[in-house]
Amino acid sequence: MSQEIFASQGEVSLTEAELDAAISRIPVEFRLQYIRSGDRMDQLVSNLLRNKVIAAAALEEQFDQSPVVQGRMALAGEKELAEAWIQRKLETVPPGDYETLAYEYYLADPERYMSIPSLDVSHILISSEKRSADEALQLATELREQALQDPSRFDPLVMEYSEDPSKTGNAGRFPNMTEGQMVKEFEAAAFALDTPGEISEPVRTSYGYHLIRLNAKRPEAVRPYEEVKPVIVENVRKRYLEEYRVRYIKSLLTEPIEVEENAVESMVKRYYGDNLELAPDASRE
Repeated sequence: MSQEIFASQGEVSLTEAELDAAISRIPVEFRLQYIRSGDRMDQLVSNLLRNKVIAAAALEEQFDQSPVVQGRMALAGEKELAEAWIQRKLETVPPGDYETLAYEYYLADPERYMSIPSLDVSHILISSEKRSADEALQLATELREQALQDPSRFDPLVMEYSEDPSKTGNAGRFPNMTEGQMVKEFEAAAFALDTPGEISEPVRTSYGYHLIRLNAKRPEAVRPYEEVKPVIVENVRKRYLEEYRVRYIKSLLTEPIEVEENAVESMVKRYYGDNLELAPDASRE
């Protein structure tokens, strides 16, 4: 393992090998994303160096020679070894037929993968910020009449008259609008439209008056398998590995736990002696 120094803080150093050991805790599929995240890496290195600085202070005072501390360090080492071993087992487990299982899950409960109702709408906003509400309503009404007389004029009217700043990027169109995305007045009027091409009456919101044209209405429906396949496959993979982990650990824990006779009493006396009245009673708190 590389003993090249990756970072230092004062007199303590973090080696590449130590950093590799820390990163090995991260699941393989997320490591590249984690490493590329500057903030996360900075925080990881900072935390590792902080622990090293504190540990160095403890070592200087020979705190590591305490039997209790040595016991804690041994337990921590066993915990790390156990977690690393389980991680290793999961990384090397033969993969299941995730795609077949995913398709079976989809067929068994397709309603679980329903889409939510959505709309494709375009709108013109006449702001009441620089004009009175009555003037905004009058202009919105006039523009609606023009659009009703010649529906092909609606999109040009958006670009000419709409005062929604986002029109430069979306031309006034919201192709996948769902409940909760817009202010309630806009949302209610949009979902009340039924026929593609239908244009609402002027709708007043805190921004001014809106003209809303329905482009398409998509009711709730079962999403195609190919659309939801990546999510289902990933969920199946996680479930498969979790079930494997549980089975493997269970296979190791076949022997019963046996507590030595009088061990609990001996432990209590070790902490509090024979005068158990001195022992704190958590039930009284």
